[in-house]
Amino acid sequence: MTLIDIEFTGQGKTFQAALLEESAPKTCSAMRTMLGETVTGASYHSIYSGQEFYVYCPPVDIPLENHVVWPKRGQIVYYYFPENLYAGMHVHQDRIQGDGAEIALWYGHGDLRIVTETGIRGNLFAEVLPEQLDDFYAAGDHILAHGREDIVIRMAG
Repeated sequence: MTLIDIEFTGQGKTFQAALLEESAPKTCSAMRTMLGETVTGASYHSIYSGQEFYVYCPPVDIPLENHVVWPKRGQIVYYYFPENLYAGMHVHQDRIQGDGAEIALWYGHGDLRIVTETGIRGNLFAEVLPEQLDDFYAAGDHILAHGREDIVIRMAG
């Protein structure tokens, strides 16, 4: 099992998630490369889709695989949005120049029906280890209640 670390720097907590290599092999391959360099960024809480926060990451155009419409607690999804398409959405306009991408971390349940209808697609590529789900929920809820904090996502080890 290949693991990634998700560090909540403000809370001093680190969680692990397993890559879903059989369900999303192309996405996992790209994530192994990307997270080998570490992704660090401010957390942005979702405003439309549910109990989720996301971190911007380098954009990599990956084919759709393992798409999810009803994300569950602990699921981690990669979204790519090309310039002049979804990067122009009002929530991203001031933050992204050119193509954009994010790693979305679901600490609770979500509903992506509206997002999916607009054409945005995400690849489910990892899941937080089951024994850490309750604490992961609490850490995500802390971001909702207290605001952004830096998140570090990297390959474990």
